[in-house]
Amino acid sequence: MNRPAATLLVRHALELDDYPVDCAWSPDGRELAVAGGAGSLQRVSLATGTALRLGSHDPGLLAVSWQTGSQQQLATTGQDGSVRLWDAGASTPGEGRAIHRGMAWPLGLAFAPGGKALAVAVKKDVLVFGAAGEPLHRFADQTCNLTQLLWRNDRELVAAGNAAAFLLQLPPRQTTTQLAFEGAPMTLSLSPDARIVAAGTQDGTVYFRYLASQKKSRMSGYEGKVTQTSWSGNSRYLATAASGANVIIVWDFGGKGPEGSRPLQLESHGDRIESLAFQPGGNLLASGGRDWRLVLWRPGPGKAAAAQASAQQPLDVQLLAGPVSLLRWSPDGRHLAVAQASGLLQLFELRG
Repeated sequence: MNRPAATLLVRHALELDDYPVDCAWSPDGRELAVAGGAGSLQRVSLATGTALRLGSHDPGLLAVSWQTGSQQQLATTGQDGSVRLWDAGASTPGEGRAIHRGMAWPLGLAFAPGGKALAVAVKKDVLVFGAAGEPLHRFADQTCNLTQLLWRNDRELVAAGNAAAFLLQLPPRQTTTQLAFEGAPMTLSLSPDARIVAAGTQDGTVYFRYLASQKKSRMSGYEGKVTQTSWSGNSRYLATAASGANVIIVWDFGGKGPEGSRPLQLESHGDRIESLAFQPGGNLLASGGRDWRLVLWRPGPGKAAAAQASAQQPLDVQLLAGPVSLLRWSPDGRHLAVAQASGLLQLFELRG
């Protein structure tokens, strides 16, 4: 059976005056905020493909997050140890408003669903701010320095560091549940149904925790550090990639789950995979690597040999002007931002 065709077409390409380290789409998918490693924060219009400089966060930016439920507020973290809020609709450059300053780099920046809270990890603490930047809560003195952070819902967070992860509940419950993990996490991702958290670690392993039952499992044998994890929109598939290989490993969580099963292996890249991302709410997977390739996949179910072979074939392969460093789907899954370390940013439109 032939699969429906899907391709990516370049809508805009522009050269930025900084190398992108992170980017985030506006909730309506009309604009993209791009954080530069030299400190430049820019807003790119999907309609015109033009960039507007919002300001500078010296000496360099680490992450950017666009407030959900709002089109007008951004948050950034920087190498100066600060967390700042920005007016995304500003017409003149600024420096943002600092809501936290410290010596350590803030990590894991994320707005809560609905946009009423913002969280960031600083060493062993998780700081939670209100939408206006006011301090709401501090989860202090966890057992390790925290490097990964995400929201499970608008009241719960998952944070992870070396050999430990924590489920944090905001007041009035205000509880901290430690989840046993092994290894130092390079990536942390939550299934869209909020049931399973997965961490790729430095020791070449992916660890799973089922949050309701506390059941845990792991998949090992990767070549190098597991640096990429991404869930499909229906929470069935987890795509993973490691630093020492050019193959995407996809685990199927349908039925009894991936334990004891053989994963799907997607092979099209000729060098390390630097970024991968499932389409929000969909089943398309995009990957980009050091081989200058942008690849579009549709991993799918089916135990028959023909179905497996079909799911392992890419839908679209494009050779770009350099290695891919970042991939970000728009919230509606119709556009894909592709950034390169050279500063080239391309906005693709999905067809088919």
